[in-house]
Amino acid sequence: MRLLYDAVLPQSLSHEAPAGVEFVRWDGADVSDTELARAAAEKGFRAVVLLGRDALEQPELRDVAGEVGVALVAAATDSPFEAKRNILKNLDAVRKELANHEWLLVFASVVRPDPIV
Repeated sequence: MRLLYDAVLPQSLSHEAPAGVEFVRWDGADVSDTELARAAAEKGFRAVVLLGRDALEQPELRDVAGEVGVALVAAATDSPFEAKRNILKNLDAVRKELANHEWLLVFASVVRPDPIV
């Protein structure tokens, strides 16, 4: 599974992924979240990993992600290092939930699908 993550998250996320998961940090120009989702789809990524739960509250982003077939995974924190830790800790749950859901919110000890009502 290939995941593209926002450049605000630590580069070390790429080096700490377990076998079967490839984290790639966005290294292009500063782009909007919707442009990041489009780029992820063009490059064959399964999902985009973003910082902060407010990322999933963007209707345009959810629409674009759905159109291009890319899931959205957001860490429920504004701390890049805490986000990295939570994502890695809950990676098995993220992988499992991505099979059935397109929007995931990752907390310290749980992954919640479809957080937007």
